[in-house]
Amino acid sequence: MLQNSYDYIAEQWHSNFRGQTYVDRVLGYVDKILEDLPPQAKVLDLGCGTGNLIAKHIVERGYRVVGVDQSKKLLEIAKTVVPEAELIHADMIEIQFAEKFAAAVAWDSVFHVERKHHSAIYRKLANSLESGGRLLLSVGGSDAEDPTSDDSDVESFTSEMFGHTFFYSGYAPRVARKLLEAEGFEIEVWEIDDSSSRGHIAVIVRKSV
Repeated sequence: MLQNSYDYIAEQWHSNFRGQTYVDRVLGYVDKILEDLPPQAKVLDLGCGTGNLIAKHIVERGYRVVGVDQSKKLLEIAKTVVPEAELIHADMIEIQFAEKFAAAVAWDSVFHVERKHHSAIYRKLANSLESGGRLLLSVGGSDAEDPTSDDSDVESFTSEMFGHTFFYSGYAPRVARKLLEAEGFEIEVWEIDDSSSRGHIAVIVRKSV
């Protein structure tokens, strides 16, 4: 169970964060979705983890952030890292949002959920965004022979991190793209952000006005 896996490694995850090159690359994507937002605009971070990368950066840029995660342990750390954030313990499949956000992030989170739920999650994110709002997410990562191929399609796989097993699920890139477009998103960025990471794709989409 993903919640338990992240609960078990919460401290290690927080303490052994990735290198500066990775941080700079991800925050560069975050800055793109924050462009032109008014001061104190509210941003959703779905799968926020400890908040030590994205949520913290959003707050430092002068915006409000709502972080959602299903790991209680990660959220306990997030409370100390980003005390300004509104943090919610919830499953992304079940949570419903009563408010609209100026922008949203779902970085390295949706692919931990069975892919049969991805379309509904994308719809939920689209409905939670203001018109013209941008969403940053990551898709891909596969055991396919060529995970960067539009035809690569491995429904699910697992990998080990700090001695615990993590589940991943996703569609071939062309299918993921169609699912996002079906929810009214316009693709602005679609690129392999790390050639060593099984076809991990950084995506920025914009909700149609």
